[in-house]
Amino acid sequence: MDRKITLKSRILPALLTLILLGGCTGPLATFGDDRSRGNTIADNEIILDINKRLLSERNRDLFFSVFVDAYEGRVMLTGMVSSEGDKRRAARLVNGLTNVRALYNNIKIVKNDNIKTRANDTWIDAKIRAQLLSKKDIKWLNYRWRVVNGTVYLLGRTKRSSEKADILRIIRQTSRVRGIIEHIEVS
Repeated sequence: MDRKITLKSRILPALLTLILLGGCTGPLATFGDDRSRGNTIADNEIILDINKRLLSERNRDLFFSVFVDAYEGRVMLTGMVSSEGDKRRAARLVNGLTNVRALYNNIKIVKNDNIKTRANDTWIDAKIRAQLLSKKDIKWLNYRWRVVNGTVYLLGRTKRSSEKADILRIIRQTSRVRGIIEHIEVS
């Protein structure tokens, strides 16, 4: 009986942490994309390690401003911070992590972050998500995207350059999109 209670007291907090971190960082990773199981696990570990560092006392002020995505060892940081120093500090959180192949520090420096900007970004994200999910020939699970201040940041991989072109076209045609920064590999 004591063993069951101890096991529950250890597993339940770990599961809740994963759920909470997943809500703060977007989709951690899924098992429905083209990555190997090993890559999926490694990407999840990268995201969790960076989020642990963001939750440290020294970096906690960045936790709700910086978003972390990883795909096949490539890490994309997005969000809005108030200084170049904060942007560099967020990038340093990736230093020393195993399985990181590349870092794309796409964090924007903004002086005034407002609810209208965030609402617009949420609207753009919902439009893009709906459009990509409705396309049968796009494997949307192979991509991670964030919208920050009207700019869409993409990370992922495709086997077909035509799929990449389709995704970029869909995003360009989405109203209110100011720009696209993509880190999509074609292999």
